[in-house]
Amino acid sequence: MNKYILVLLLFINTISFATSNVWLKTYSNYKNYNTVLNNISKIEDDLKIVKKKNKQEKIQELSNKLNIYKSKLTLYEKKNSFDDLLKAHKYEIINITIYDYLFNISLEELRKKIKKYDSLKKEFYSAMLYIQDSYDQQVKLNPKSKKTLLLQEQLEYFHEYSENIEKMYQSLLETKDDLKKKYIEYKNEVFIKHLITFSIILFSYILYKFLLFIFFYLFKNKKNEELEKNYRKIIALLFVLSILIFIIIRYINDFLYIITFLGIIAAALTIAIREILLNIAGAVYIFFSNVIRVGDRVMVQFETRHTIGDITNISLIKIKLNEVCDYTNIKEIKNVGRTIYIPNSYIFTKVFYNYSLKKNGIINDLIEFDFDIDNDFEIIEDITKAVFEKFELLYTLSYSLNTTKTGIIAIISYQVNYKIVAKIRGEISISLLKEYTNNPQVKLKASKKVP
Repeated sequence: MNKYILVLLLFINTISFATSNVWLKTYSNYKNYNTVLNNISKIEDDLKIVKKKNKQEKIQELSNKLNIYKSKLTLYEKKNSFDDLLKAHKYEIINITIYDYLFNISLEELRKKIKKYDSLKKEFYSAMLYIQDSYDQQVKLNPKSKKTLLLQEQLEYFHEYSENIEKMYQSLLETKDDLKKKYIEYKNEVFIKHLITFSIILFSYILYKFLLFIFFYLFKNKKNEELEKNYRKIIALLFVLSILIFIIIRYINDFLYIITFLGIIAAALTIAIREILLNIAGAVYIFFSNVIRVGDRVMVQFETRHTIGDITNISLIKIKLNEVCDYTNIKEIKNVGRTIYIPNSYIFTKVFYNYSLKKNGIINDLIEFDFDIDNDFEIIEDITKAVFEKFELLYTLSYSLNTTKTGIIAIISYQVNYKIVAKIRGEISISLLKEYTNNPQVKLKASKKVP
């Protein structure tokens, strides 16, 4: 009883090994695929002969058999061969980069491949040993049986392919040695060159900052700080250009490398300093278009809010405004007199109102008064005319209903220079209010008459 159980366990282990071992499974698929392919070829040849003889029953029989074998063909993977198993473990050395060198990326990847291949190689020899044992046992039982011949053929195939297994392993080890040599070459020829270049640039930058500090400390011009800022910008630009020229000369022998290097730097800088580049583009546009100038009074719209100010400076990056009183129609209380910095890129993305570009800086301003309906509006017009003649200003007067339709709004529009509009508006408003309230025939909405 125990003998039969032992034989049964041995049989189960054998089947389990044969189905789990990738080499045996691949060989089985490969043989079955070729067997089915040969059978299909043979049936197709027989079918041609039968068709010539016009034997319908035989044609039908062979056609059915052909379809069965073609369906069997799909059960086996055509691509799954020993060579395909090895292809997955091949490795080609790529060009070493500084990131690769610093973190040994390629070398670690190759080491993992060798480790996996070593496991695959052991599995191959385990399969070959399994076939050898099966063949030895079968020879003892029946040396001339069909199964013995199949095992002999399989064993010979494995023995022949073992040479490829060893060659592949040796190739990976040689590749590893070559890769290590490439790392050494990269260190001696490229990495040290990069290191020296970086050190020179770093030293130049520190020296540049030190000399800049000494120079402007000794020759500081307190009277014209803006001129000093411009000098700093010019010197900084010359320094950057000098560094770029140095890098190009340094890597002139590797033109492709320097182009790639500068391309990567340009792409990185474009992403990192996109806003700065837009601001510089805005400065160039402002310089050539003259849409705004130093001394202009502008209003910049920020969605539903706005800022009005006089431009005191336009640099490469920003516009400097001194905020002034809000003399627009918008009912908004705000602190004025602040210094506001606006990016030059706003010239492309925001709305600018330039009051100074109008002739003599003339803008339209509005004053509104709310009157009762039962008024003699000719008297109101006469009073308004007299006030504006005193100020020597052109104006227009129009009327509209208020929102509740219980009164009349007088809308007085007049033209005045933007620089004095706040002052003039106050004076006109006070004069009109006095004249309206002192006249008993004029009734302002919800107002108290002066006795």
